Amino acid sequence: MNPKFYWYLSRASGIVAGVLLLLTLIWGLLLTTRLIERRGLPAWLTDLHRQLGGLTMVFIAIHMGSLMGDKFSKISVKELFIPFASSARAGYEAGPIAWGIAAFWGLLVVEGTSLVQRRMPRKWWRGLHYLSYPVALLVALHVLTGGTDVNNRVFQIASLVLMTMLTFLTFYRLLGGREKTKRTVVRPPTAGTPPTVR
Repeated sequence: MNPKFYWYLSRASGIVAGVLLLLTLIWGLLLTTRLIERRGLPAWLTDLHRQLGGLTMVFIAIHMGSLMGDKFSKISVKELFIPFASSARAGYEAGPIAWGIAAFWGLLVVEGTSLVQRRMPRKWWRGLHYLSYPVALLVALHVLTGGTDVNNRVFQIASLVLMTMLTFLTFYRLLGGREKTKRTVVRPPTAGTPPTVR
């Protein structure tokens, strides 16, 4: 086996996890801003946001597991889960690793609460779901300060396109881009009055 196998696996899975995270956020925003109408969409497309989130966690697990297998980085379990537990060694600063670990824990909260969404108050779930934005920022810091593929032209273009889409959709949502659903309320007529429709 190639001695750099785990190193390449950690890089590839990390990139895939980052792209999947951005796609998860973008798809969620497209649905919540109603830029894509849910009505008439196949069920698998409306569930794509949740599926992408789950797939992101799978690739993060591969990313973290392969770092433990890499003989060059020699990251321990403690260093993998506790921010700043790793001292600067093997050419790595503790900061970039800490951003990635913090992003992992934030995403774990978002994904975990999404699994039990129906058992918790909607307001709590929504508040915790907004952690997705700081998670995306932490991932960006992790990649920009510690990623070895930052200078790759394809990586740069793909990141720029996805980050631009995410930024646009976020501002669109913040500026009131969410369509309010029109409710129709029909009140039965009382004696001598016509029905009221709103």
